[in-house]
Amino acid sequence: MIHSDLHNHLNQETDTILGVSNDTFFTVVFTVLIFVLGIIIDRILKRNNEKSELKKIKVYFNNQFDDLKKNIVPELRNGYKKFYQETISLDNGVPTTAPKILTNTYDRLSNLESPLLFKAFKNSSEFNTAFSQIDFLKNLMVVVDNYHSVVVKRSETLKSIFAELDKKYMDKVVEYTEYEKNHNSDFREDSTFQLLDSKVKYYHENITGKRALTDYYKNVIRPIQKQIVSTNLFRTHPIGKQLSIIGRDITHQYNHLRILYVEVRSQYRYFTQVLNQTISKLESLNTE
Repeated sequence: MIHSDLHNHLNQETDTILGVSNDTFFTVVFTVLIFVLGIIIDRILKRNNEKSELKKIKVYFNNQFDDLKKNIVPELRNGYKKFYQETISLDNGVPTTAPKILTNTYDRLSNLESPLLFKAFKNSSEFNTAFSQIDFLKNLMVVVDNYHSVVVKRSETLKSIFAELDKKYMDKVVEYTEYEKNHNSDFREDSTFQLLDSKVKYYHENITGKRALTDYYKNVIRPIQKQIVSTNLFRTHPIGKQLSIIGRDITHQYNHLRILYVEVRSQYRYFTQVLNQTISKLESLNTE
């Protein structure tokens, strides 16, 4: 009996699929499905993480970018505009530093440039334009600072020479009046003496210790020079000749300074125009 049951069991047919037992087939299929499902879930998670990360980067970028185009660059543009329209002058000179906005926004935005952020833009041209303008602004700040350093040195050199000539000139004016007091009995009635003596007083009351280069040149130097030349004292008076020479040198330095400041104002006017163009380009970009 036992022998018969064993024989029947060994010779019983097993259900198969493609020549593989049902158990084996379903085990393999289930394993493959789990593996494939794992890959799909992993990809979904990565895609969701990427979307979440992209959203964070995009929000951060747009906050920084909006601040750049709505606040930082316009404020800097306005600073340049005020600089060339109101600040730079013969009396004020050139400030030691250029107008600037203390911010690291340029660097923060530049460091965000990545393939992931690239997906935040509708097309590659907007992406390239955005970062080209950011790089341009960073480079412009360097150009402006370098230019400003050069013109400050030029201005200081010219002003230093002017100050030396100014002292020599006013000392010579005083020397002229003292000379007249000692050699001209009618010095009080002499028009040149009266003019020079009044300009010494004017100088101490209105020029000394003040930013009054234009006033000094127009109301002290020029009237004295005209008087010395019109009376021929630049030829006939021992001190008049020296006055005319120093006055001529002061005129040269004054004109050098005037030309320099015209150049600086023109350059900052150009910087202002450049920033206006940059603002227009930044505002035309859609980074939403």
